[in-house]
Amino acid sequence: MRRKGFTLIELLIVVAIIGIVAAIAIPNLLTAVQKSKQKATMGDMKAIGTAVESYVTDNYLAPTDLTAAGFGGAGIRSFHMKKFPDEDAWGNTWTYIRNTSIRDVYSIGAPCRDGAFDGFDQEGSYITNSLEDFGNDIIFSVGVFVYGPKVK
Repeated sequence: MRRKGFTLIELLIVVAIIGIVAAIAIPNLLTAVQKSKQKATMGDMKAIGTAVESYVTDNYLAPTDLTAAGFGGAGIRSFHMKKFPDEDAWGNTWTYIRNTSIRDVYSIGAPCRDGAFDGFDQEGSYITNSLEDFGNDIIFSVGVFVYGPKVK
């Protein structure tokens, strides 16, 4: 009488095939998650930039910072932008700088995955770094991305 079921060799082959498929799929999934966070951060930066541009149109100068006080009380958080994203997609706070000599020039920075923003020096000039991974900064200035993915 023969028993029904799988042999040990058959089970090992199935487990090996599942392991190979997982080894291929998991890195691609992790990269897709990081890309989606990067794109969400860039979308939020563009929305904040649009609100700052609206503020500049109303007040003839860029705000001094992204806090509520810097926008004249409730400012951008209630009038120029309905839902203000306080952090990028990785949970890091934005870096904002306004050019002190040209009153309507501003830049918004995001540290991204590594959490360390090193994109501006004290005068607001850009410090370039490698764009090889998702830990590098993204900088949005006066309506355009000046540093980030596919910006060189």
